[in-house]
Order: sequence, then structure tokens, then C-alpha cells
Amino acid sequence: MTSLKKVYDGVGWLSEWSGRIVSFAIPVLIITVSYDVFMRYLFNAPTSWSYELSYMLGTAVISLGLPYVHYHASHVRVDLIYSRLSARARLVLDTVLTLFLFFPLVVMWTRIFGANALQSFITQERSYDSMWLPILWPFKLVIFLGFLLLLIQGIATFARDVAALAKGGEQPW
Repeated sequence: MTSLKKVYDGVGWLSEWSGRIVSFAIPVLIITVSYDVFMRYLFNAPTSWSYELSYMLGTAVISLGLPYVHYHASHVRVDLIYSRLSARARLVLDTVLTLFLFFPLVVMWTRIFGANALQSFITQERSYDSMWLPILWPFKLVIFLGFLLLLIQGIATFARDVAALAKGGEQPW
């Protein structure tokens, strides 16, 4: 059980740091949007790069924040029902939903985003939403990495939950 705990803690450390690192993009995102609004409405001189940079930063925050949220179990639940269940029933529900909903969806999205990032790299795809024309593969790679980390965190959390069920619903360590 100690090796499972070490793996879980290692994956948790990775998820923790992905959330902490990407949190630095939030002020940059706020400054970028504020700068564009300021330039657009005060000087009638909108930027050519703000829109694309803001959606890229926003998407990076969301995709790299997903493993952090999953690790801390901070995602939205229907607490009306979930909070009334026993600890063992919650573990059973978490395990079943992870197996039949989380894994198929996250595996599918990870594969799609990975193939999309690879295709974007091979073709050196550029965005044509503005005159800036940034290359898109680094942005798409970040999305793929976020979902890959989410999948890894999901596997670690699932293993912890299964171990807890094996101990009768108590924490495995």
C-alpha cells in the first residue's frame, strides 16, 4: 500500500504544480484583456493579438487546471444527494462513474487533442483569426498535456478509491 501512496502522492504533486504554474497565466490574461479594452475604447486602436492570446491563455488555464481541480476534488457535485450518502456509498458511486463516464470521455478527448496537436505540428498550422497569425501547435500541445495530466490524475484517484473500497470504505493510508 505504501507504493500506491507514493505513486498517488507523486501524481498529486504533478497536478498541484500544473495548477500552481498555470495560475500565473491568470494575471497575464487579465492584463491582456484590460490592455485591449483600454486601447480600443480610449484610443480607438485595438490590438491585433489580444483576442487570440486571451483565448489561448484562457484555454491553457482551464486545461492545465483540470488535474489540479480533480486532485483536490473541487469539481461541482450534486451535493444534495452525494452528501447524504455514506462514505462507502460515495466511493462506490465515484468508482462506478469514473469507470463508465470519466475514463471513456477523458481517454477520447486526450486522443483527439493529441492527434490534433500532432497534426498541427506536422502542418505548422497557423491561426487566421487575426493579422498576428500565431502558430497553433504549442497551444494545442498545452491542451493535450492538460488532458493527459487529468487522465493520469484520474487513474491515481481511481486506484486510491478502489484501495479504499477494499478496506471497507476507509482511507487506504
